[in-house]
Amino acid sequence: MQRLSRKWFTPSALAAALLAAAQGAQAAPEYSVQRTGPLCAVAQDPASYNTKYLSFFTALVQGQDDWLFRTQYDLRTDFGTTPYGWSQFRRLRDALKARGVELLVVYQPTRGLINREKLTPEEKAHFNYDLAKKNYLAAVEQFRKAGIWTTDLSPLFDEQGVGTDYYFKADHHWTPAGAERTAKLVAETLNQIPGFSDIPKKDFQSKVVGLLPKAGTLHKTAGQLCGTTYATQYVERFETEAAGDGGDSLFGDESNPKVALVGTSNSGPAYNFAGFLQQHSGAEVLNMAVSGGGFDSALLQYMSSKEFHENPPKVLVWEFATHYDMAQKSFYRQAVPLVNNGCEGRPVALKAKAKLHPGANEVLVNGKGSAPRDLRGRDYQVDLTFSDPSVHEAKATIWYLNGRRENFKLEQSDRVDTGGRYVFELRNDPDWADLNLLALEIHSPEQMPQDLSVEVSLCKRPSKGGEDLTAQAR
Repeated sequence: MQRLSRKWFTPSALAAALLAAAQGAQAAPEYSVQRTGPLCAVAQDPASYNTKYLSFFTALVQGQDDWLFRTQYDLRTDFGTTPYGWSQFRRLRDALKARGVELLVVYQPTRGLINREKLTPEEKAHFNYDLAKKNYLAAVEQFRKAGIWTTDLSPLFDEQGVGTDYYFKADHHWTPAGAERTAKLVAETLNQIPGFSDIPKKDFQSKVVGLLPKAGTLHKTAGQLCGTTYATQYVERFETEAAGDGGDSLFGDESNPKVALVGTSNSGPAYNFAGFLQQHSGAEVLNMAVSGGGFDSALLQYMSSKEFHENPPKVLVWEFATHYDMAQKSFYRQAVPLVNNGCEGRPVALKAKAKLHPGANEVLVNGKGSAPRDLRGRDYQVDLTFSDPSVHEAKATIWYLNGRRENFKLEQSDRVDTGGRYVFELRNDPDWADLNLLALEIHSPEQMPQDLSVEVSLCKRPSKGGEDLTAQAR
């Protein structure tokens, strides 16, 4: 395919490029594109974003040249998380580091921080860029204070006249050009991590393999609300190969990458972030990102895998956007015990296997046929596996001897392969940590597979993890 220069393609320019490649210098037909006007009143009303999907786009505002922005996410000025969120993020980092894994966060900046020059003068005046930049940098510093390697992406802010834009005109993903600019800076951070220089390196090369069309999600939403249509945007698409492979294989059969990438669809193959990271760092990257999995799915899936526990990486790169909630208690209760593979290889206090029937199923009982044991919430974790890996949502109820109970939702994105396994810590808030477990119930999934059973184990947490959580929660 003819190599195309790095620039945006209008429909007429794209047609000319494609026809020139196929037919030589023949004249291409010309197309007249009528620009859409300002957004309709419905799209500017936050009340119109009344479904889970539409809420992700609250509320669209018009930019220049068909650019659209979301006020809630793209033009936000607040970043970071709560004191609890920072403490739990550090707890996760400490658990990974104890296994020899360094955590590097790619905290993706907003479209407002990167592309505010695409706002109309009126919207630009309303957006407090200085406050947004200040708070983004403060969040990066907070990550670093927690001992987490974090790339400062502020050199990419407010880009002007750099060729292909960092973001698409009206899509929440970065362009491949934006992914490459990010990868260059992340590679610089990788080189600062102790031990990274010892990781074997290769010469990786990225090349254009065609065009990537993007009918932006923001354009689609505007079309749904206003009935307008927009032209598809085209940018160059890239793939990365190790030099000398001849295009046959990116990694050999014996490859054991020491850098792993988890993240969102921005780390998917369309934008080649993992490839660019290889190109600029020289290290092989195991890409475990999950498209549509949000903040947590890729990380939980990877840490549940045989690959992670048998061949842990030296560096775990975690890419996510700034709008995700980093203070989700249920996430840390699952993620931290997965670092050490749950109850695998640990002494088990209680264990049972049960075939599930509709409704609540009592699967573990403390002291059944004997005096109750001392099974305090601060010390124990649950490791369970459904016989059918298609189960992505269920509920557990944990009962305590004093009569209190907690409902814990077992839920993972249907985009990931959990193997039917869920691991979580018993609750460790100050008024829960000393409660003694009585029983565990598993509620059948709404769409329960036939002959579904569950195997459940209760075991002690690694002592350091339990002590850290108790100290930080109090």
